[in-house]
Amino acid sequence: MLEHLDFHLLREREDHAATQGFAGGLALGILLGVVLTLVFAPRRGDETRAAVAQAAHEVKEKTTNLVTRGASSDEETDFGDAAAIEREVSVSGDADSSALP
Repeated sequence: MLEHLDFHLLREREDHAATQGFAGGLALGILLGVVLTLVFAPRRGDETRAAVAQAAHEVKEKTTNLVTRGASSDEETDFGDAAAIEREVSVSGDADSSALP
């Protein structure tokens, strides 16, 4: 019985150490990622935020236009509408990627 308890205690210590090791590694990875991002950022922070905000605004406008066109249409959606939506999304994806480095 004593051997079983010692094994159980040993197993709990191993699990605890593994959890602490994972949490420490995760924290270290996050910290390293933040530091490397700041060191190797291609633009200043305000420029990056402006580019992201502009891209988000363009996506919002295009989405609103697509929804408005779909809501104003009394006809059933056919494959032509789906193709138009795919073209809009692919064009907006190209525009968004050009807005950011």
